[in-house]
Amino acid sequence: MSTSVNNTPYTSKTQKSSDNKVVSDAVGKALGKDDFLKLLTTELRNQDPLSPMDNKDFISQMAQFSSLEQTNNMANSIEILNSSISSLFQHSLLSQGAALIGKQVSGMDSAGESLIEGIVEAVNWLDGNPQLQLRMADGSLKGMEMNEIISVSEAQKAIVPEPTPY
Repeated sequence: MSTSVNNTPYTSKTQKSSDNKVVSDAVGKALGKDDFLKLLTTELRNQDPLSPMDNKDFISQMAQFSSLEQTNNMANSIEILNSSISSLFQHSLLSQGAALIGKQVSGMDSAGESLIEGIVEAVNWLDGNPQLQLRMADGSLKGMEMNEIISVSEAQKAIVPEPTPY
């Protein structure tokens, strides 16, 4: 009897109604590692002892299982790598923001309508993005995202007269 599961030919010498249920359940979803093992053990359990599974078929199915497992391992590794790269990117943005502390920055407000200019006093992490906390010329604090920066320069230091000796 030949059945197609996800466009992959699957051949079995004998199959009972319970086997058909396992195959039909597997057709409804993508075959995973556990599904493949269930199908293989069901086939081995129900094979005809006088006409066992051909070695070529068994080796082919084991190769498919090995390939499936390697694909799953690769997908897990890619997921871990993606998470690591994302974390590294966030740390890089935070470090770039920290390097701006004490610098004069200019940029457009989030609406893109007016110019904001101030000295960076702190960097806060909000909603996955670093936000600069600026001290404005009037002494108020204002937030600015790093992607809104137009220019960066050294902060203008106020000229403070030398204290007069007594």
